[in-house]
Amino acid sequence: MDKERRKKLVIPVVLLLGIFIGGVIVLRTQGIGAQVLTEGKKVLFPIASEPDADPDGDGLKNWQEETYKTDPRNPDTDGDGYLDGEEVASGYDPLIPAPNDALEGTDTNTPRPLPKNLTTYLAQILTQKISSGEIAPAQGSSLEDISNDPNLPYNQDLMDEALAQIGLRAKEYFALPEVKDTEIKISLVPATKESVVLYVFQLSQAMLFEESGGLNASEGNIIKETVETKNTEKITLLINDYKKTVVALKEVVAPSEFAEMHKNYIAIFSLLTTVLDSVKNASEDPAKAAAAIETYPQALDMVRLWDEQLLTKIASY
Repeated sequence: MDKERRKKLVIPVVLLLGIFIGGVIVLRTQGIGAQVLTEGKKVLFPIASEPDADPDGDGLKNWQEETYKTDPRNPDTDGDGYLDGEEVASGYDPLIPAPNDALEGTDTNTPRPLPKNLTTYLAQILTQKISSGEIAPAQGSSLEDISNDPNLPYNQDLMDEALAQIGLRAKEYFALPEVKDTEIKISLVPATKESVVLYVFQLSQAMLFEESGGLNASEGNIIKETVETKNTEKITLLINDYKKTVVALKEVVAPSEFAEMHKNYIAIFSLLTTVLDSVKNASEDPAKAAAAIETYPQALDMVRLWDEQLLTKIASY
């Protein structure tokens, strides 16, 4: 990767301090991999009597909950992170935890649809806890009273558990995608110094970033500006460049000795496209955007590592 591109990718870590739901609930993000919900712990909605009601907001009406034998007071009966309605709609059993819960006739070769809006899902979890009384109202009216509220530590633990549950869902969005040999072009001729030089040149040409190259701003600053101003013009240019880079890389003929590294680059640029696209849509799903921002520096670390490996391999020819 050329020096300008390398310089562009090395940025300070951008932190999102909080996410807002309805403008009134502020939650401290714990990050992906936080403590998982205590096994067996369940918060329940009261059951509505109308057959067409959906009191737990999982996408199944009461009569459908009865048909599928799911819990009408729990949006995720099997506790695997997918709402009951999502599982039914995509051909999976809402009573059996993922991943081995495909119903007969479901094509498991097709990637399973990702969970929907993470912020909506987080709001549903918190609504459960508030409506059931598990999250107690704050005591007192002043900040000092609230800071001394005996319920505060327990409420915070419950919020952290909800965020951990969202974190597990977010992992699916921001996993490094698999790139197969059939998606790239691989030379069957043994690599020579000349073919490696040509490959490196074509690699650099695929990473020109023409649309965003003139912005004179690091990716980190673009992400920060997008979150703070909600202006998506710059990040859209960056996303377009990442998408073009992925397409261009798939057209570059990689020496067989560089095939795995080549697939790594395609995978990481695809992941970064997903990350930036999630930041762009932060107003629609701030919880997903928060997870994307946390994933971003981890993705850059992978780019740096593969850059070093690529340079070492090039030097051997």
